[in-house]
Amino acid sequence: MNNYNIGDYGDFETGLASIKSLNDKLDTCKNNIADLKEKLNSDSVFMGPICDNCLENFTNVDKGIDVLTENFSKLGNYLIDTATAYKDGDEKAKNMVVSLDSNGKINISQKSVANSGNPISSVEIPNNINQSGYTVTCYGEDGWHLGGSSKGTPIANGTGQKAVHEKWVADGARYKNGIAVLNVDGVDHYLIAVAPTYGKNGDNLTVHLRNGEELPCIIADSKSTRDSNYTKYGHAKSGGTINVLEFEVDTNKYNSSGNPTTDKWGLEWDSSSEVAKIDNYGSII
Repeated sequence: MNNYNIGDYGDFETGLASIKSLNDKLDTCKNNIADLKEKLNSDSVFMGPICDNCLENFTNVDKGIDVLTENFSKLGNYLIDTATAYKDGDEKAKNMVVSLDSNGKINISQKSVANSGNPISSVEIPNNINQSGYTVTCYGEDGWHLGGSSKGTPIANGTGQKAVHEKWVADGARYKNGIAVLNVDGVDHYLIAVAPTYGKNGDNLTVHLRNGEELPCIIADSKSTRDSNYTKYGHAKSGGTINVLEFEVDTNKYNSSGNPTTDKWGLEWDSSSEVAKIDNYGSII
């Protein structure tokens, strides 16, 4: 936490000084714990189940300190970036989001500002809808890769799905952290499938999470009301839960690492947060 130069922004400097002080104290705690563990591990009177239990507890405390140290480091970088942006008059300063995930770790992300003005429609997800994460479908240049199959199922010509897919291929068939993205107005939008409640294929969405984060998305597939797992707000899952969003993901990444929202790979946002609202800004096709 050294060599930060953020000018006259006293509040930011105070915050950085506090973070440095806390990190110094955490470093002292880690050193003390290391000394104690070394003594307990030595051939002395400190032997047996009680000693083993102490060592285990010290190890758990050590891991907790590592999480706190990482969080403070992220907060320090957040303060630096935000202060610099404010000094430069950068609009992004007010769009930084700090959130705490289910593991107690801090995530810092940038809210999308691609969609401005009034949406053509907005759907709020009721609080009594029990959400259970997100669903995925494998997606590639040759179409859907159902069940993670290496062979693609072609997308029907003349459909909205096909129009989005062609735009995606023309944009380089790109993935961001394993999830298909399409550049719209200079911002990468995730390709998703949702219930028709939120719009139709090709619609440009802003998905608002309950923790304040926003995800720019494009509907690549609108789920059929005839599907056995269809509900008004999303995919019905076992136990009466619902997944509002389905992401189009890279087949190879899925086969090697699983579902990004449950196996926690590559996400820029806190996937433990539920969807609060979806705004629709109209079609891109």
